[in-house]
Amino acid sequence: MNLVLLVLLSCSAPARAADAAAGLFADYWAEQMRLSPLSATFYGERGHDDRLDDNSPAGRAARAASDKALLKRLGALDRGALSPEERLSAAVMKAMLDDDLQGLALPFQEFEVDHMDGGQSWIPTVIKTAQPMKDASDAAALEKRLKAVPLYFKRHRENIASGLATGRVAARVPTEKLIRQLDEMLAAPLEKSPYADACDRLPEPLRAEWKPRLLRVVETEVMPAVRELSAFLKSDYLPKTRSENIGLSGVPGGRAMYRHLIRSYTTVDKSAEQLHRIGLEELAGIRGEMSQIARRAGHAGDLESFLDGVRKDPANFFATREEVVQNAEALVARASAKLSDWFGTLPRTALIVKPVAEFQEKNEAAARYFPPPSDLSRPGVYYINAYQPESRPRFSMTSLAAHEGVPGHHLQIALALENEELPRFRRSAGFTSYVEGWALYAERLSDEMGLYQDDLSRLGMLSDQALRAARLVVDTGLHAKGWTRGKAIAFMRANTPMSQEEIEAEVDRYTVWPGQALAYKVGQRELTALREEAKSRAGRRFDIKAFHDAVLRHGPLPLPVLRRSVLEAFPEK
Repeated sequence: MNLVLLVLLSCSAPARAADAAAGLFADYWAEQMRLSPLSATFYGERGHDDRLDDNSPAGRAARAASDKALLKRLGALDRGALSPEERLSAAVMKAMLDDDLQGLALPFQEFEVDHMDGGQSWIPTVIKTAQPMKDASDAAALEKRLKAVPLYFKRHRENIASGLATGRVAARVPTEKLIRQLDEMLAAPLEKSPYADACDRLPEPLRAEWKPRLLRVVETEVMPAVRELSAFLKSDYLPKTRSENIGLSGVPGGRAMYRHLIRSYTTVDKSAEQLHRIGLEELAGIRGEMSQIARRAGHAGDLESFLDGVRKDPANFFATREEVVQNAEALVARASAKLSDWFGTLPRTALIVKPVAEFQEKNEAAARYFPPPSDLSRPGVYYINAYQPESRPRFSMTSLAAHEGVPGHHLQIALALENEELPRFRRSAGFTSYVEGWALYAERLSDEMGLYQDDLSRLGMLSDQALRAARLVVDTGLHAKGWTRGKAIAFMRANTPMSQEEIEAEVDRYTVWPGQALAYKVGQRELTALREEAKSRAGRRFDIKAFHDAVLRHGPLPLPVLRRSVLEAFPEK
C-alpha cells in the first residue's frame, strides 16, 4: 500500500466517523419528534401536527425499542475518530437514552394524575400556543389531532385504572384539582377555549369555513371525552385516592421509582437522606440572611413573626391583573439593559411577557417560561400568573423575572437554540439540574448585577432561594419519609413568606412531579462551586463573562459532564 493511499485512508476515518455521528444525532432527534408529536409541534418541527402521543402500553414499548436501537448504533461509533464536541454529543445522547429506558421500565403511568401538565392541560396548551394555522392543510391537521383526543383519554383512563388493581393510586388533592379543572373546561363557552384561539389564527376566508367545523369537533368529540374522564375520576377513582402517605413511599415500588427520579432530575448520585440534610443546611444559611433584613427593618421579634407580617401586609401585594403583567415587563426590560456587563454572548431572540391562560391559572405556578420554536420564528415567553393578584407578592417579582426571563431561562435556552454548531437534540436537552440550576444561580447573580431595588425585593429573592432549599426537604419528606400534605405545608409556611395559596400550590406540584424540585438547588450549588474553582484556577485572570460563556456555550449538560467541560476552559496554573 503506497503512502498516498495510507494518508487518504487515515484522513477518511474521522470523516466517516463524523458522518456516522451526524446521521445518528439527526435520527435521534427525528425519533424523539416522531414518538412525541405534541413536543414536535411545541418545538416547531413540522410533519407531526395531526397526531397525539401514543400513551398506550404499545406506545411505551415502541419508545423502548427505539431507544435500544439508537443505543446499539451509538455503541458502534468509533469514538476515537470523533472530535471533542462529537464525543460530548455522544455522551449526552447516551445519558438521555439510558434515563428514558430506565423510566419506561417503571410503572409511572399507573398513577399519573397531573393537574398541572397532564394531557388535559398539555394538549390545549400546545394547540393554543404552537399549532400551525396558516392554511387548509394546517386546519385539517388540527381536526385530525382533535379527533384523536377521545382515544388518548381512554388510554389514560385504562392506565390509571390498572393502577387501582396494583395499589398504585394518586393523591387525593391533585385528583380533586384535576376534576375541578375538567369541570371548568366543560362549563366554559367554546368560543373562550384555547381551541377557539387556534382557529382565530387562520386567515380569512379559511377561518369562516374551518372555525365552526373545528369547534364542532371540540363540542362533539373532545368535550365528551373530557366529561367521561371527569365522571370516571369522580365515581371510580377519587374514593380510592391517598389522603395521608401521598408521596412515592406510599406506592408499591415507589422507593425504586424515587431513586430513579432523583438521578434523572439531578444527574448526580445522591440519596434522599443526603438531599434532605442539604436542604436543611441551605435553609439555615438563607434564614440567617433573612434575619439580617428583619433587623435592618427594625423588627425585634423572631423571623417567623417578621415573615408573617410581610405576608399579611396588603401593600406587599398587587391590586389588579394588569399591574402584575406591567411590573413583570418593566423588570425584564431593566435586567436586559445590564446583561452585556456580565455575558460575552447574548441571545438574539426576543423575550415577551404574557399572563398565564385563564384555563390554567388556578392550578399553575407563579410563573413559567416557554422557549421559542426551533426555527426561532416567535419569541420566548415569560408567562406570569396574574390570578388573584392580591395573593401575588410584589417583593418576589424581581427574582421571578430573573429566573424565568433574564439572566435565567430565556438567556440560557435561547442561546442554546441559537447555537447551530450543536446537534438539534442538544439544543433542547432537558437536564433539569442544569436548566433550573442556572435559573436559580441567575437569581443570586441578579443581586451582583444590582437588580434588587431594596431589602424587600432582596427578601423576595431570599424567599425564592428558601423555597428551593425547602423543596429539598419537602420533596424528600413527601416521597421518602412519608410526610403528609399538612406537614409539608406547615414546613413551607414556617420557612418562607409565601402566601398560603402559593404554598399549597407548591406542595401539590411536588406531589405530582416527584424529584423535579430537587434539581434547582443541586444545580445551583454545582454552578456556584464551579465558579469558585474556576476563579481559584484563573486567579487575577478570572473573567466572569468567560465563565458564563463556558457554562452556556455547550447547551444543557449533565452536571458531571458540565464540570469537566467548564474546568477545561480554566486549566490549572
